[in-house]
Parts: sequence; C-alpha cells; structure tokens
Amino acid sequence: MWTTCWPTLSRRLRRSELRAGLLATALLLSGALQAAETTAPVVSAPQLEVAPGLLGQVKEVVQETLQGSVGWLAGGQSEPLVIEQGTASYLANALHGRRTDSGERYDMNELTAAHKTLPFGTRVIVRSLQTGREVAVRITDRGPHLKSRIIDLSHAAAVALGIKSAGLSQVQIVEAQAQKPAR
Repeated sequence: MWTTCWPTLSRRLRRSELRAGLLATALLLSGALQAAETTAPVVSAPQLEVAPGLLGQVKEVVQETLQGSVGWLAGGQSEPLVIEQGTASYLANALHGRRTDSGERYDMNELTAAHKTLPFGTRVIVRSLQTGREVAVRITDRGPHLKSRIIDLSHAAAVALGIKSAGLSQVQIVEAQAQKPAR
C-alpha cells in the first residue's frame, strides 16, 4: 500500500484521516525543528547553511497547510471542521417507532440522523447550503442506502433546515464544537 503515489493514497483516505496525519506530521516537525534549533549541530559549517533553509521551507509549508488546524490544536478559535459535503434527504414518517441500528426507536420529532460511518451518539451540525440554516443532530442509525446521499435526517431536522418540501438539499456535515462547562 505504501508503494502507491501520494495523490492516489490521499484519495483513499478520508478527509479526517488526512487532517490527523498532517497534524501529526506538523507536531513531529515542530518538535524536530525546535530540537534542531536548540541542540548543537554535529555537522560541519558548510552543511549548516543548507539545513536551516530546508527546515524553514518545510516549516512554512506545514504552517500553510495546517493554518486552521494548528489554531484549533492550541485551543484558539478556528472554523469548525467540515466532515462531509453532499446531498441530504429525510427519513419517511412511516418509519416512526421502528428500531434503528443503534437499538433505540426512531422518533420523527427528535433531531436525529442516519449516517454510513459516524459512530452512534455522535453529535454533528448539518448546514443546508440552499437555505443557510443549521441544525444539530445525533447519529442514531445507519444510512442512507443510496450512494448519492450522505445523510438521512429525521422529520424534525428536515423541518428545522427548511428542506422538508424539497425532500433533498445540498448540505455540509460539520463537527459539533464541544461546549466548555459553565463555572
């Protein structure tokens, strides 16, 4: 698998895996850069002229790539991470009361959703690109079972987003920001 070229490999990885890998690389490089700046060099003087320039270039590239993520890692404010973007639909009312894949019963009046891979109980924000509205939902089921769709929303979530009449909408799934406890 590692013999594949980087563009092919990057298409196979999920966006979150790529971000995590880039973040880990940035942390490793920042540690290596700090160590290179603070430790005495073992190489001769002519080689030292090349190494700092290369390290500086690597540092710039990593900082540009992870501009938003580094702020988030340090606890600063940044844009929430868009997990996925695509078409959303909503679950039929006929499913009301039936068991979901998580074991709980589907309630069309709760703000819930079905997603193919996100863990049950995960809270995400779904943002409609057509209406501009957002709603926080909890993942309780698996689906949608059509390749062209990324999430199935409950009836209440579809109403909150203003997409019930259209039935489908282009949306972004955004990670929910963890709320800090009040003191």
